[in-house]
Amino acid sequence: MDSKLYPPRMAELEKGYKLVYGKIHEQLKRKWFQYTELFFIVGSIASIIYSSFEISAPFRAQLFLFNYIASFVFTIEYALRLISAPMQYPNKRGWQARLKYVFSFYGIIDFVAILPFVVIYTYQDSPHLHLVVLAYILIIFKLIRYSRSFRLIGEVLHAVREELVTAYTACGIMLGFLGILMYYIERYAQPEAFANIGDGFWWAIVAFTTVGYGDIYPITPLGRLLSSLISLIGIAMIAIPTGIISSAFMNMMLDKRKEREEKDKEKTDSKNNL
Repeated sequence: MDSKLYPPRMAELEKGYKLVYGKIHEQLKRKWFQYTELFFIVGSIASIIYSSFEISAPFRAQLFLFNYIASFVFTIEYALRLISAPMQYPNKRGWQARLKYVFSFYGIIDFVAILPFVVIYTYQDSPHLHLVVLAYILIIFKLIRYSRSFRLIGEVLHAVREELVTAYTACGIMLGFLGILMYYIERYAQPEAFANIGDGFWWAIVAFTTVGYGDIYPITPLGRLLSSLISLIGIAMIAIPTGIISSAFMNMMLDKRKEREEKDKEKTDSKNNL
């Protein structure tokens, strides 16, 4: 008799769980929840910035308390997102959906945001505690979830990822070749500046991007000729990924504008038909 009743009971339990997951997932998308999250995210970032100034010394305890409360709020959010992960990934089983969330971009950022709440009081005397606070700065990436602008940029970069990989691969090959070449040209003329190939790579990056810090530069005629060429080539090479991203961004904006116009036209037509 138990064997007959067990499957229906399991089905009812699974249906109940999905109902709970759905309600949690729906609440996570509510405006009040998103505004609360934004308040604590922006507040935490502002408190971290303010705490770096000496004038914040009298308020260090309050700033620490605010960050601790924010970490507590982020902990609740992380738990809720972990519980409702099957609704975010409906094509996967419960444990698979939760595992996918844990190792996703947002899952890692959400976990980093709760580190102070979990670690600070447990290991407050540890010499490596500053690493936890340093990682806490990554909560700035939590803003991406609530910003349409950041999401649009992410969509653009994802759409042209293959073209960008090709462009940056070509830049990397050129930087490697020119950095090694410059090292062998300049190492005898100024062994302190070009002590190894790593210094050659640093010079190549600075010259290629036309930044020119001035901390390391060629002094031989051949080295100066090579430096002039790489600066001119760098301007053209940097323009390639910039053009790719700009073109993709404009295309996506035009597509979104067309979609809005089509929706507006459909609404107008439906009103006229009525």
